[in-house]
Amino acid sequence: MIRFTSPRARGFTMIELMIVIAILSTLTILTAQSISQAIKAKVKLQDQIDDVSRMRDAVRLVERDINLAFHYRDIEKELEQIIKKKSTTTNPPGTPPVPIDPTQEAVERREVPRRDPVTHFIGNEDNVSFVTMNNARTVRNVQQADFVEVGYSLKECKSVREDGGSSKCLWRRSSPFADLDVTKGGDEVVLLENVTEFKLKYIGKGKQDWVNSWRTDAQGDGATKGKFPQAVEVSITVEKKQKAKAKKYSMQVVAPIHFTNNPEEGGSSNGLQGTQNNFQ
Repeated sequence: MIRFTSPRARGFTMIELMIVIAILSTLTILTAQSISQAIKAKVKLQDQIDDVSRMRDAVRLVERDINLAFHYRDIEKELEQIIKKKSTTTNPPGTPPVPIDPTQEAVERREVPRRDPVTHFIGNEDNVSFVTMNNARTVRNVQQADFVEVGYSLKECKSVREDGGSSKCLWRRSSPFADLDVTKGGDEVVLLENVTEFKLKYIGKGKQDWVNSWRTDAQGDGATKGKFPQAVEVSITVEKKQKAKAKKYSMQVVAPIHFTNNPEEGGSSNGLQGTQNNFQ
């Protein structure tokens, strides 16, 4: 007797099963490779975002410090010098001297004379030191000044990563005491690693173009001595090596000083000029 089987009762052959398994294996491998490449791309992109973010944060801190650069001037002492100069030039010989204020005489006789804060601005092509008002109070009721001495320079440092290598790093030095030498003292911290370029340029009244140095101390020239620059150009380049490739990130910003408080500029100097004209 011959039996006829229904087509519905028929199963897969061995060849069909092998083809299905091969197709599924191929799809699985391709999917796994795509996911792996997507994860690697995400990690790579996140590393780039982190590098740029660290660089931007460091530049913002430098810019903020420069914006709030503090140039101290004792307006009362300048007025007193103007008055003394005018009194010595206007009083003819033989006239009685101007009576001295008793309170002023007591101030001059006190044992501990007043020492004004020194707020020089010393900047070169690859380092800068000055006094800034960018000093946030982190602890309540702590005794601290509103200004702090800061400095930026490019020096070697060891990496905090697993490789433990060394590279050029951007250091920030800060000190709560403003003394005669603003280039020394305080504690240093690393702001940025793998820095290949840190350049500074300065411009201000008396300079026709950007210059590579600015000194307000006795070593400064006629345009910079006792006068803060109007703006500082900061250029930073970071080169991060990854296996055989190296990636560079560069950033440049022009940071103006909000209140230079120079003798020829600002409202205080205009007030002194008007006072001097009244004495003439």
